[in-house]
Amino acid sequence: MQEISLLNSVIGPVMRGPSSSHCAAPYMMAKVARELSCSNGEVLKQVIVRFDPRGSFAPVYQAQSSDENFAAGFAGAALTDADYRDILPRVMRGEGFLFSVEIIELENNNHPNRVDLELTVTDRNGSERTDLYAGASVGGGMYYIDAMNGEPVFLTGKTASVFVWGSDIGARSDDIAAGLVENGNRLLGISVDPDHDRCEIALQALPDTKLIASLRDQDDIKDVRFAAASQYPVCATDDLFSTSDAVIAVAEQQGGSLAEAGLVLESRRLGLSRDATRELFRERCELMLRVVAEGFDAKPEDNVMRFLTLRARKVRDANLPAGLGGAVLQDAIAGALSAMERDSNRGLVCAAPTAGSAGVVPGTLYGLIRHGIDLEGATDALQVMALVGAVFAARGTFAAECGGCSVETGASAAMAAAGVAQAFGGTPVQCFDAASMCLMNTLGLVCDPVGGDVEIPCHARNVAGVSHAFSSAMAVLAGFDAVLGYDELVDQTVKIGAMMHPDLRCTARGGCAATKTALRMVEAVTQAR
Repeated sequence: MQEISLLNSVIGPVMRGPSSSHCAAPYMMAKVARELSCSNGEVLKQVIVRFDPRGSFAPVYQAQSSDENFAAGFAGAALTDADYRDILPRVMRGEGFLFSVEIIELENNNHPNRVDLELTVTDRNGSERTDLYAGASVGGGMYYIDAMNGEPVFLTGKTASVFVWGSDIGARSDDIAAGLVENGNRLLGISVDPDHDRCEIALQALPDTKLIASLRDQDDIKDVRFAAASQYPVCATDDLFSTSDAVIAVAEQQGGSLAEAGLVLESRRLGLSRDATRELFRERCELMLRVVAEGFDAKPEDNVMRFLTLRARKVRDANLPAGLGGAVLQDAIAGALSAMERDSNRGLVCAAPTAGSAGVVPGTLYGLIRHGIDLEGATDALQVMALVGAVFAARGTFAAECGGCSVETGASAAMAAAGVAQAFGGTPVQCFDAASMCLMNTLGLVCDPVGGDVEIPCHARNVAGVSHAFSSAMAVLAGFDAVLGYDELVDQTVKIGAMMHPDLRCTARGGCAATKTALRMVEAVTQAR
């Protein structure tokens, strides 16, 4: 079973904050847990978020605003809410509900991004109940919740879920599911847990509240809980993206177009028409370009970065010496910085595939748009970028906590290189060759954010990623042969990432973060608080 979606998992999610692993996933996990615990009109009273001291959340959750995103998710806030950043201070004061973070050894710590969630709610009768959830953020905004009050589950937010507890639930599950499907809503799966008298109904969307109420009123139904999908619902879970050869074969069936292959495969994944899927890609492309524009318009007084000042507009408007670089690359670099400055200032951005690499793809698109590629061509390029990233995700991970920066800016540079090749007439093989060049040159790239903030060296890495993308595409289109296959290089990226010392995987304890200058800077901003 494969749930990777181009729009959900590779050029998404849309989010706030500097890290998709530490911001996007916490927001969505919290929203899902809140919906499950408050399905029957309960009111959230208290939340405790627990991180393991050996994990990656513990040292960076404040610097990377994990706590801010957990709090917003538990509050049921929308990403576009004007007061999004005010929610954490309010709930820390106990307004609405009590919120706290504990650093404590977790019983299950099999992933660097493990988290336990404890929710206390008050039901309509005034009685209190405590619910316990456990899960992990697994990179690029993807996550899973694998325990709910001691019962095994596997929630990824890729479908709407209705949990039903009752006697003889296995024999009744088909009828229960049939009663929840109407008005074109698609049934995506039924899972029965006889040990806990429970079934889970996976749907494209949550049923009408009247249907859920009638289910709750049935004899021998003990409890019903539900949560909406936190991203576009995944309607097909067949293997679509595991090898570049398989993807290229689909492109050949689509007249040799890798962009069309991405559209066809994502349409199948989401259960949408080709035109509807194309519109989603076009909207995502426009969103990325809007993020870049907002970054250029940012005011210095609104900057909340701890170490960097706003430089994107200065880079874009600089008069460089003749013969140095080129206008398209300068614009792309400036666009990448602009997106990262929005990212670090907690503006609305799109992880592509992660927040730590959220500048490479938008910056590349900005450069293309500024120099002769129209919106339709840029959208085609984005579809190719997403497709190349999906093969990476299918074989590896976007979590820097597992693979270092090679799975963030390394992966995003590979995606962008393929998109540039596409924009200038490259074949599917050339697109993957350009991506291969980027991966072979970023093997072992560490993740070492100074002070845990996604600023230094992250912004510089996005500059390098854009440059890497254009140079790789240029070389391939000029006749250079990458030789080593993309799939093999993804596999090696994952293997080398696993060999890295934990201090080099997003813990702010090694690399650039451990230099004398970095340590002095962190000490200075810490004392200034």
